[in-house]
Amino acid sequence: MGKVNKHQSDRDRFGKCQICLGYIPIEYYFGIGDEIDCYECGTAYIIESKSPVKLKMTEDKYNSNDYFEDKLFDEY
Repeated sequence: MGKVNKHQSDRDRFGKCQICLGYIPIEYYFGIGDEIDCYECGTAYIIESKSPVKLKMTEDKYNSNDYFEDKLFDEY
């Protein structure tokens, strides 16, 4: 077996946006509690953990009703 590198691997340095599913790079100088934005859609996150990367949305402006709203349609 080889030695384990103390530095994070490339795949461990990214969080995933819950809205657009884009990858958010987590740089080494970011700390737990720092706020970071998704580059694709602008959703704001707070870093909860760096290893493994866990992000929490600062504002829950999106909910399931935005995408899967139950609507009643008139019958013809």
